[in-house]
Amino acid sequence: MKTIMGMYSWLNIATAGIRFGPDREEVQRELRQHIEDKAADLMRIFPGISEEEAGRRALDGMGDAWELKKELAKVHTPWLGWLWTASRVLLWAVLACTLLAALNGGMSIDSLRYRWETTQGRRQGQAVGRALYEDGVPSWEGERLAVLQVDGEARLGRAAVSVSRAARWREPEGDCLYLRLRLTWDRPWEANHMAVNYLWAEDDLGNTYELGRARDFAGGWNWCQRDLAVDGFPREARELRIHHALRDGLDLAVDLTREVAP
Repeated sequence: MKTIMGMYSWLNIATAGIRFGPDREEVQRELRQHIEDKAADLMRIFPGISEEEAGRRALDGMGDAWELKKELAKVHTPWLGWLWTASRVLLWAVLACTLLAALNGGMSIDSLRYRWETTQGRRQGQAVGRALYEDGVPSWEGERLAVLQVDGEARLGRAAVSVSRAARWREPEGDCLYLRLRLTWDRPWEANHMAVNYLWAEDDLGNTYELGRARDFAGGWNWCQRDLAVDGFPREARELRIHHALRDGLDLAVDLTREVAP
């Protein structure tokens, strides 16, 4: 009982700096699941340990709640959350109007879905994608050094995480690597576009990276996609592995040895 009370107290402190309610609830859920998973692992490794002791050790391993509160407050700004909520409401309103118009006009559900998916596909940052990975002209200062052939996929719970495109760039701040990363959920109602905010990476040279900067963001009913920048990425690195900061299990390997264009 004490462990449960301690966990909820720790969660409340750690997420108190997140002012957008839906974000705060989602982060609490992710952190609670992480603690429960760690406690279950301890009980599996040490059969003689009590549930109370396993929970206490798992909670101790999460670190100081006040320090985590500061970090989470930096990456969660309320206006972004409200903007995303408003955009979803607007999207569903437009979809509902389109559905009613289609039904009145005799259009089939399959045809409507195809049109909707096609429209969404056109909004996936075509100009940014051409500039990053093809022959387009960038709207920012930088030089494309190489385009890479990549094809990596892994699982994160009930979502597939994949990388389909990559390119090495030189920008005023230094060399970087761009990746087109996509999350696709098995169940549309479980889609959480904020999950991409907790990704980090490491290369085969032992360097670690935050994946917070993106050139483009796109999303649909069960997916989201970003062109993420890995800043300070060295030309000598031959592989990148992507992980999730709040959930164990994601280990997406990206082979960077196949250059297809200078």
